Amino acid sequence: MNKVLSGRYRINGVIGTGGMAVVYRATDEKKQREVAVKVLRPEYEADSDFVRRFAHEAIAASKMQHDNIVKMFDVGSDGGKKYIVMELIDGDTLKDIIVRQRRVSANIAVRYALRILAALDHAHKNNIIHRDIKPQNILVDQNGEIKVADFGIARLVNQGTGTISSTNTALGSVHYVSPEQAKGEPADAKSDLYSVGVVIYEMLTGTVPFDGESAVSVALKQVNEQPRSMRALHRDISKGLDEVIMKALAKDPKERYQTASEMAKDLKRALRMPGGGFIQDFEEDEDTEGENSFWRYLRVHGLTTLLAAVACVGVVAAVAAGAVKVSDILYGVDVPNVTGYSQDIAQVMLYNYELQAEVEQMYSEDYPAGEVIRQQPEANERARRNDVITIYVSLGAEPVELPDTVDMTLSEALSTLSDYGFARVSVEYVVVPDREVDVVLEQIPNAGKAQEGQIITLKVNSNEVLVPQLYGMTANQAAQALNAVGLKIGATSTAYAMDAVPDTVVFQNPTADTEVYKGTSVDVYIALPNPTVYYAQFHVFVPLTMNVKIIQTSPSGAVKEAYNALHETEDTLIVDLTSSEAGEHKVDVYFDGELDHTKYVSFQ
Repeated sequence: MNKVLSGRYRINGVIGTGGMAVVYRATDEKKQREVAVKVLRPEYEADSDFVRRFAHEAIAASKMQHDNIVKMFDVGSDGGKKYIVMELIDGDTLKDIIVRQRRVSANIAVRYALRILAALDHAHKNNIIHRDIKPQNILVDQNGEIKVADFGIARLVNQGTGTISSTNTALGSVHYVSPEQAKGEPADAKSDLYSVGVVIYEMLTGTVPFDGESAVSVALKQVNEQPRSMRALHRDISKGLDEVIMKALAKDPKERYQTASEMAKDLKRALRMPGGGFIQDFEEDEDTEGENSFWRYLRVHGLTTLLAAVACVGVVAAVAAGAVKVSDILYGVDVPNVTGYSQDIAQVMLYNYELQAEVEQMYSEDYPAGEVIRQQPEANERARRNDVITIYVSLGAEPVELPDTVDMTLSEALSTLSDYGFARVSVEYVVVPDREVDVVLEQIPNAGKAQEGQIITLKVNSNEVLVPQLYGMTANQAAQALNAVGLKIGATSTAYAMDAVPDTVVFQNPTADTEVYKGTSVDVYIALPNPTVYYAQFHVFVPLTMNVKIIQTSPSGAVKEAYNALHETEDTLIVDLTSSEAGEHKVDVYFDGELDHTKYVSFQ
């Protein structure tokens, strides 16, 4: 073929081949950028169906602008060769990653899935059904960004009627198609979500739900058989994720997720609630029309039941021979280590392992109140699901005698409490005109018993004084001025002030000439030298409603949180970043607490 298409796109080599087109790496000599050029195969140039399908991809791509969809730049024809010019993605297909890694971790799999769903959510809102979602059509670039490609068999949905604009029903890769597609019925948004479910299933397990010797046998399984639970293949997959994927793979589209956004929310919830249980009204029908439930049970479960019976015979034989312990068969979970965690967190951890918590309280010198001291059974022992785990929670140190300091002077009270081991004392001043100044009027808690080290609050009688003016003083000068009138310096903070002398007070609380109790603390703010500030504007595309956190690291290694908020719309977030250092900064972007990507930004 020509080395330069339309006098603009110079072909540099083949990237990959597909059923109806070849994709080339090329240089856009007009805009001086690397692009991908998808050229319809010569044998299909005269085939009206393939030409129409190729045109559909161009139309579909032109209707969408989304960070997780491969961008289309141009459509053209050169000497009868039809081509589409697209964004060049430097990376691998998701299929390559699955083959190389065998399995993808749950956190990464969900992160990829959320981007795929964000892309489909955008497509569906533009009335476009992809119909061929599979790992081969998901591109992952060098930064881990997801791009959905190949809308070659996509169909546009008529907004007025909600029907497919073409009566032809194209079948995508049979391992990933929905049951309705396998039966030759029209596909809709829920068909794409079924395919996403298969992709996630494959990422987490390393295999597809249904496989066979021919495309026809796989299609029949898609229609007639229930997928095997992912936990039956790998016990480390959480119940929460298993429940989400089983719902996505429901045979009846009405029982699946209805929108990409709805599925994305449950995927994020599955990471927070690995124990599952948050999907309601999802269970397999026990009967089908015109079929006796007994025969249906045999059809669905007959082989499984037979295999289970054979396995039971083997287990009994192994137990009789002493090769297997009964406990290893009956017990089903490793007890997690909850020692050192707070009671609330420990109970949640046990719940996620399907274990019950029973709380016993006891005094401890070594553990603060509310923290788990020990557990029974201990960590890593085997237990049945729903077994009770006893956690011993600290009440803090055992109470000791607490003296009564009421009617003592403040200095006497502090000395007495210190002798009994109570060095942490909070003093609150009140004014009672008919009582002597500097005398303790109330002690909290009262005399009796208290935990050693507990904070004791003393209410001390005082009189009112005027707060002096501290502006322009150093911190030491301010402390001396306050002590002279019976006040004390409180929290010392720093602040920037345009006209203030560095290292002097620029603000105080309470303000000057305010009447306060004697002994009151006055907070001061000390001026910092005004720094040179460098700026950068940062753009983040947020695919779905999620919490966005931006962490920036300066060239010197200083780290700060630049942004942290819930972003509720699908658009680009613009954040003005500042730094006291010039040069290239590392910027990490987190979505819902998970690192999404890293960029390097120049501050000027």
